[in-house]
Amino acid sequence: MLVATGARMSKKREPIETQLSSSVVFPSGIFALERDESWPYERFAYNVLDVGVHALHKMGLPESLTVDFACAPLHSSAWAINSSVYVKKDGDGDPLSFCISTPELTPALFYLFANTVAQDFFKNEVFRTYMDKPNRLRESIQKFANGANAAIRAYRTNGLGAAIRAGYDYLGLAIMDVEKTFDTYDLLTKQIAYHEVAHAYAGHVLRHPVPNAVDSRAYELIADLIGTVWFFEIMVYYTPDTPEYREFRGFSSYAECIFENALMVYRAQQANLVLAALAGAQREGGRVSLEGGLSHPPGLQRYMLQHMTLSNLVMSNFKDKLTEPQQEALEGDWRAKMEVLSQSGIMPSLDVFTGLDPRECDAVERAAELIESEKIPEVQNITSFLRSMRDNLEKLTNSRGE
Repeated sequence: MLVATGARMSKKREPIETQLSSSVVFPSGIFALERDESWPYERFAYNVLDVGVHALHKMGLPESLTVDFACAPLHSSAWAINSSVYVKKDGDGDPLSFCISTPELTPALFYLFANTVAQDFFKNEVFRTYMDKPNRLRESIQKFANGANAAIRAYRTNGLGAAIRAGYDYLGLAIMDVEKTFDTYDLLTKQIAYHEVAHAYAGHVLRHPVPNAVDSRAYELIADLIGTVWFFEIMVYYTPDTPEYREFRGFSSYAECIFENALMVYRAQQANLVLAALAGAQREGGRVSLEGGLSHPPGLQRYMLQHMTLSNLVMSNFKDKLTEPQQEALEGDWRAKMEVLSQSGIMPSLDVFTGLDPRECDAVERAAELIESEKIPEVQNITSFLRSMRDNLEKLTNSRGE
């Protein structure tokens, strides 16, 4: 677990020395569009490289990354809500470089999602209307889906550039929306980028032979947890305790900065949960789903592990800084949004039961074993919690049965 210190000034990362290079492969057509239409690709690439180069260096891996938006996915469409990572090896099987890719329309769809559904998680006045009428969240999701479908139709007939333009036009997006949605899109894509980099960092893509189903699921959980720690570090832990930062954010105290940054990260995780449900809808023919699969654990199980890890990091490092009302506000805001997700059907009851099923804990326990055997520093202190999860869920299930 991270240890809080009193000196949190504007700490800079140590430079690293490497002769290797990294690159980004953009579809050329996006640069025939307007600045705001190419920006989502540029920001996503930055978020990958920003964490990736330092992470690979720390683990003694080649600091060579390619972010590829132009490769054609083998088993999915150009608009699949998905991302992936793979490694290039030399003749001896040692890693040369890593590549993180998305289908070519996907970053634009992330941006449409940020401008419709995701940003509502950060607007108190908007989300209060969802608390009164949870189905309004589904209306917001439908708005995103309509914009995405407009983009997909244009992609099928006229290609990528026309698709991006059609999605933007349907939602009425323009250059000023980049500033309004910058933080939302940034928070969303940081989580996705960190997860993919964490697969390389944890050694998942280096495994040979290919891991079995339980190990594959375990590595997904490990990547989630590592990404959560990195997300906490950059968004909360390294919050500067300086007058300049407080003035920049418009807050009067360090505690208020920590509270607001923690609240923002809690909400970002929940927005990402909705995106995961919509990715499930793509796979399930339109039915919102948080189901797992052969190589992925149940979506709600993944989310709850991320949330509990984040909450523990915030409280263990900043409980003495946050007032009791602030701590209660963090918990209350989280519960209110989860209630809306439940009532609106974004978390189907079957997926909730599956996510809380003790029989779904094989990968969780295997994750603890892999964390220890691979000596992954960020998540060593989480292993005892992972091992206790099955027992805790069994106790919860039994208590409800009584």
